[in-house]
Amino acid sequence: MSSDPVDGPPPHRARRAAPARRSRPIMVAVAIAVLAAVAGAIAFLVPGGSTRPVPVAAPSSSASRPCTQAGRATVVFLDPGHGADLPATRATSGGSQGIYSGENTSQGNEPADVFAVALDAKAQLERAGYVVVLSRDGDPDPARQTLWQKGLRAETAMGGAPADIGVSIHTDLPDTVGAGQIYYDQLGGFRTNTSDGLTARFTDERSAALSRQYAQQFLTARQELGAGAIAMTPGHDFPAGRGLGSWGDIPIIMLTAQQVPWVYNEAPRTSANGLSPADRANYASAIVQGVERSLGPVVGTGTCS
Repeated sequence: MSSDPVDGPPPHRARRAAPARRSRPIMVAVAIAVLAAVAGAIAFLVPGGSTRPVPVAAPSSSASRPCTQAGRATVVFLDPGHGADLPATRATSGGSQGIYSGENTSQGNEPADVFAVALDAKAQLERAGYVVVLSRDGDPDPARQTLWQKGLRAETAMGGAPADIGVSIHTDLPDTVGAGQIYYDQLGGFRTNTSDGLTARFTDERSAALSRQYAQQFLTARQELGAGAIAMTPGHDFPAGRGLGSWGDIPIIMLTAQQVPWVYNEAPRTSANGLSPADRANYASAIVQGVERSLGPVVGTGTCS
């Protein structure tokens, strides 16, 4: 017969059951610690079979919104014509390398008018998301640049790369041939030095094709805003008799920046004294609409904040 008591469980059995009950909260605590460690550094597989930790981002009020500023910026180069009176000098780089060109102040308040138009258009385009670079930063031009120097500025406007479009802004007397015209790039367009006969030609097929397309969009925009009859022509005549240092059939700024599709605008002045405030505003609106029609809506600014 057993010597164990028959009226209750042995005391030593009760003591063994107690530790089993106490281990449950310990196991739960261990599990929580493991989960926290995993959440702190999630690893994922990368090419080559190695892993790298991915930090868990802190909650943000904008975390659920996509970044709408990603992508390459859309850069517009606005060239308010003239702004300095400079003798012709030889270009040392760019598509017009070796060709002579200078700059002049023009008449009829043109330098001041077109600079005001450019500032107005710049503000509107920047509100729409475009990045805008001007060929000159004041009137008169504080940098006193020649035409080929302005062209180089367009060729490097996008952090050293060419602008997406170049828009040259000019005015002329209402009764002259130049008023109400748009010039675009043409293959084979040239300038020849009057001193030594050196010639440079426009050779960029892509820019020439885009320039003509964009010029058509500007033509439509200007006509819809009541600009009247506008002629669209490849290049423009620069005769040797004008004393520009070179002659030919393409503006120097377009010849220099051949990777930039150009739209060269001439608008009629309100009077011999220049543009009225209303005509300035209308001209700026036409430039903005021409750019928007040519390039479409902005995709990105190149940054995300």
